[in-house]
Amino acid sequence: MLAIQSINNTQPAVQPLRDGYQVLRSDLLSDSSGRTAETGKALRYMVRQNTYKITLKFKGPASDIHQVEELVSAYELAVSFFDGQFDNNGQPIYVTGHKFYPSDRTANYTGYMGELSVNLIEI
Repeated sequence: MLAIQSINNTQPAVQPLRDGYQVLRSDLLSDSSGRTAETGKALRYMVRQNTYKITLKFKGPASDIHQVEELVSAYELAVSFFDGQFDNNGQPIYVTGHKFYPSDRTANYTGYMGELSVNLIEI
């Protein structure tokens, strides 16, 4: 099973580290959301629901890390990824059709090996 099946229709040369793959889903609320001063009751004004953020950490040969770094450097990314769901046959379900932008890219190359961390934020 692959954590990241493809980025812009290209499979990454390496997969994220086991502890370097996290998929978050959150709701995007408007600036008008908050609590009432009188009762403290929450007022939520939904802009968008189930917005994805994918946190990735890679480690491997420098050439493979460079390939992944090039993939995640695009302005807009179409990512096919696993978010923990399986079908009735136990096969992983990959999420597709969402666009992301890369954020907080950090690469470190030490000779033959390299490391890369990046956040992918849904547009």
